[in-house]
Amino acid sequence: MADQRYQPGTVRDLARELSIDNDQFDSFSLAVDQMIEDGQVLLGDADAVVLPPPGAHMIGSFRLNARGFGFVVPDAPTEHGDLFVPQGNTGDALTGDRVKADVIQRHPGRGRRGGGRPGATNKSPYIGRIVEIIQRSESRYVGNLEKRGSIWVAHIDGKMMHDPVVVRDTGGKDLNTGDKVVVELITYPSDDELGEGVITEVLGASGEPAVETVGVMRAYSLCGEFSEQVMAEARGAAQHLDPDNIGDREDLTDQLILTIDPPDARDFDDAISITFNPDSSTYELGIHIADVAHFVKTGSALDEEALKRGNSVYLPRKVVPMLPEVLSNGVCSLQEGVHRFCKSAFITFDADAKVTGRRFARTVIKSAKRLTYLEAQSLIDGDIRGAFAHAATEPENRKYDRDWIDALKLMNELATLILDRRRKAGMIELDLPEVELIFDEQGRVVDAEPEDNAFTHRIIEMFMVEANEAAAALFDSIGVTMIRRTHPDPPSHDTNDLRRFARVSGFNVPANPTCFELQTLLDAVRGKPAQHAVHIAVLKTLSQAVYSPLLIGHFALASEHYTHFTSPIRRYPDLVIHRALDAYLDLKSSKNLKKVLRERLPDEDKLTELSTHCSHTERNAESAERDLRNYLVLELMSTHLGDDFEGTVTGVTSAGIFVQIDRYLVDGFIRCADLEQSLSGRAGERWLLNRATGALVAQRSGQSISIGKRFTVRVARVDPARRLLDLVIVTKVSDRKTKKRKQPKGARKAHQQTMRVKRRKKKRG
Repeated sequence: MADQRYQPGTVRDLARELSIDNDQFDSFSLAVDQMIEDGQVLLGDADAVVLPPPGAHMIGSFRLNARGFGFVVPDAPTEHGDLFVPQGNTGDALTGDRVKADVIQRHPGRGRRGGGRPGATNKSPYIGRIVEIIQRSESRYVGNLEKRGSIWVAHIDGKMMHDPVVVRDTGGKDLNTGDKVVVELITYPSDDELGEGVITEVLGASGEPAVETVGVMRAYSLCGEFSEQVMAEARGAAQHLDPDNIGDREDLTDQLILTIDPPDARDFDDAISITFNPDSSTYELGIHIADVAHFVKTGSALDEEALKRGNSVYLPRKVVPMLPEVLSNGVCSLQEGVHRFCKSAFITFDADAKVTGRRFARTVIKSAKRLTYLEAQSLIDGDIRGAFAHAATEPENRKYDRDWIDALKLMNELATLILDRRRKAGMIELDLPEVELIFDEQGRVVDAEPEDNAFTHRIIEMFMVEANEAAAALFDSIGVTMIRRTHPDPPSHDTNDLRRFARVSGFNVPANPTCFELQTLLDAVRGKPAQHAVHIAVLKTLSQAVYSPLLIGHFALASEHYTHFTSPIRRYPDLVIHRALDAYLDLKSSKNLKKVLRERLPDEDKLTELSTHCSHTERNAESAERDLRNYLVLELMSTHLGDDFEGTVTGVTSAGIFVQIDRYLVDGFIRCADLEQSLSGRAGERWLLNRATGALVAQRSGQSISIGKRFTVRVARVDPARRLLDLVIVTKVSDRKTKKRKQPKGARKAHQQTMRVKRRKKKRG
């Protein structure tokens, strides 16, 4: 109902919009009645359910615009939407702050939701004035120093602040213009005064990759070091691996088990075994996951630190681990040729890859060979020379065991069947480009190349998805609430752009499409001119996956029961599942299993708290990774001023369009004013956002720009510190032949001597 596109309707209309089943309508109606009683919603004309009007005050999070105005996003949605706060009324509020604002009725009776529409603020019947900062989002910022006369100022990285911060505590410090510093604010900036702060840390010369990396870590509160207490516990825990004392573990050290990972991987958290029974035409897949729970005890300082971090962070050329490396890269890592403790999922499949049985066990394994993706793919393809070329560790006697190759081919066979089964169920497969950055020895980006498309990535992905699903299904079968990885269905309002793209391509998509219907559309446009536009539109339609104990399911995977079990080295929710599995394995013979398990496991409130925290740390990690990547790529783009690249429109606003440069997957902005002559050929053309279609439309010529359109763009301005890239359109891609890609100067040499960084997202389940 808070969506701008909501058209007020009755309770029955709402139920239909939300795809509420008839047998659930009475419960839904009671829930709406309770919301009416609580004042969250109202009944308007013709019994239409509407949001209440804004009151005298509004509490919510603040979003500051670089031009000085901002918006309050209310905690409790109102009929008006976001509240526009004009310049002069923002006080010292910054983006992310929770604020209280007075609501001022400016134009009684005019418009609806005007405050929430960028570019339509003059029509808003209400404006706001910030009167209280309830909670600051941040007090510590990272920026670059500059001396203005006798005064030092820090220009804060990114778009959080548009004005610099004055720093006065510079006496006795060896400072230089261009230093990267951490600043603690003591006075926040207001409409007419700069903020003031103190320097808490000097990181080094800005622009240096290592310095910028630390700067991003500070900005996102990522700690690279562990306390001595945590390190001591980790060293002690590492002693808890005794190959001669395996207790009740199944000894799998004589079984053929392999790992497949990127060439630069150091923490191997999964290994695979596979057998085929020709008599029953069944496969048994073993997914062996590092038993981190054996080493990290609940409530220990080590555990508390892992929970605080929530996950490992994979920055370009830098990993910020969830666990100390003595564990993550040591006894918890399933290295080649050594005994390692695991939790193993054994899944039996029939000839069509349908699951016929599942079981879990505590095990001890010994990986026979550490393979890379391309090495394994070469062995499957019969290319032994290629396998040697891509090997991270050379096989003994420079010979690949025939049993390894047979196992890999069997994995390839089963994964292909699983993938086919999941495709038929509607699993979403987006075909969008991904690139690996290429760095020189100093850590600067010099180029990018497409990621390899070896099918071995899909093999591991499919097996991890099966293991995650098996763990979730186990606890559901017992009736025990557990942390899940949930991916809600896309809201019907968010499918409008997609439905429009589909119609252009000759397909009809319902308002509430199933995952199967979306995948059918994706397959239908694959290889056609509309592919890129439709795939981007589907991506923007999908909701965000989060952790939750609720039984919501995973829309993109077409899975009813799903969790994260396969990466406890780098994700805390997986560690929670492993501990739950320990409880299950200890108690599975109990008469009242459900009751005794519930007594040992976290309750739903605790799981909700854990889920919220881990979802937050995951988003924070993604933002940090994206931020540093953007900086490094923009630094490269600054050497390409005036150069032309092909790109795809990824976003449309009333102020302009975002275009992603294909070669580097970095987004730049093109303002409406810069669209005038480049597309319409006439000065003074006005571009307006059509909110019904989501396209920018030229008022006189009628030309339109929407997501998925492709252009050749020129680099006009780059500011890496502010994360800004301004582009201008040269021409439509379809109007010219694609030029052969030029190799930048020094890139070939750099390619030979550099490091490649591949973000470790292989286990996308």
